[in-house]
Amino acid sequence: MTEPDCLRDTRASYDAVAADYAALFHDELASKPLDRAMLAAFAELVKAAGGGPVADVGSGPGRVTAHLDGLGLTASGVDLSPEMVAVARAAHPGLRFEEGSMLVLDLDDGSLGGTPQGYLLVRKPG
Repeated sequence: MTEPDCLRDTRASYDAVAADYAALFHDELASKPLDRAMLAAFAELVKAAGGGPVADVGSGPGRVTAHLDGLGLTASGVDLSPEMVAVARAAHPGLRFEEGSMLVLDLDDGSLGGTPQGYLLVRKPG
C-alpha cells in the first residue's frame, strides 16, 4: 500500500523541527492547568476501570507520555516522525516510544486502558 503524500509531508515537517519543537514546548504543561487537570481525570478514569496501558498517539517529544507516567499510568508513545521518537527516547529513556501512524496502529482490541487524545476507540475485555 502506498503511503499518502500528506503523511510523508507531515513526517518530513516534524522531522525537520523535532529538536526545536521539543526545546520550545518542553515545559508547556506547567502553564496549562486545564490540560493537567484533564490528564489527571483521564488517569483516574483509567485506574477506576482497572488500569491497563495507555497510548499517547501523536506523542511528539513525549512530554504528555511522561506526565501520564508520572500520574501512575503505564504510558507509551507513538509518533509518525522518527526524529520526534528519537527526541522522546533521549528525553525519557525509561519510557517506550515507537514510530507509527494513528491510521495503522498495531494494537489488539482491548490491549489499552485508553488514549488521552480520544482518537482511538478501545474495547475493554469483558
